[in-house]
Amino acid sequence: MKITRHFKTLCVLFMFTFSTQGLTQNAQESFTTTAGVAKPEPQSWVWQKVSEGTATWFFMDIYNATLFSNKAKLPTNFLADNVPLKLKLCYLKAITPDIFIEGANAKLPEKLSPALKNEVQSLHDAYKAVKPGDCYELEYTPVQGTVLNLNGKTLFRSQVPNFKRLYFGIWLVGNPLSDSLKQSLVPEN
Repeated sequence: MKITRHFKTLCVLFMFTFSTQGLTQNAQESFTTTAGVAKPEPQSWVWQKVSEGTATWFFMDIYNATLFSNKAKLPTNFLADNVPLKLKLCYLKAITPDIFIEGANAKLPEKLSPALKNEVQSLHDAYKAVKPGDCYELEYTPVQGTVLNLNGKTLFRSQVPNFKRLYFGIWLVGNPLSDSLKQSLVPEN
């Protein structure tokens, strides 16, 4: 039991998930928001794959990650609130919500503004268990804000400033869940 708990904790650090797809009519009815009502996008984003990698833990592949932008090359300011971005995580192993939350909390700053803390809690409350083949997408567009989808169904939405930078940062900047995955997704220039 102790090994299983330890395994789950370590998996959390290397897996966390999100994947997002464009909103469908049905998905728009089921999202959670603490930042306002949904607004239609002024344009349809054409996502272009800019990089991909696999999160591995002790020689075991946990999920495949793909980073998308609306440009062929990832802009240097990719975490700015005016830059669309999408991270798709497709799982190769079953993961429970507590593992996602534990991994995120290990990488998020301890001190957050009340607004960001509330959004993190709302997103964590929205997590669902995944099985092999399931995909989370974390997607950001300037009008819709940050959206979390699971297999095309919207679970969470936020328009709180800087939430994009905070949550995408779990994989893409600073001290990420996986350094090797970060290097695959955001290679140094």
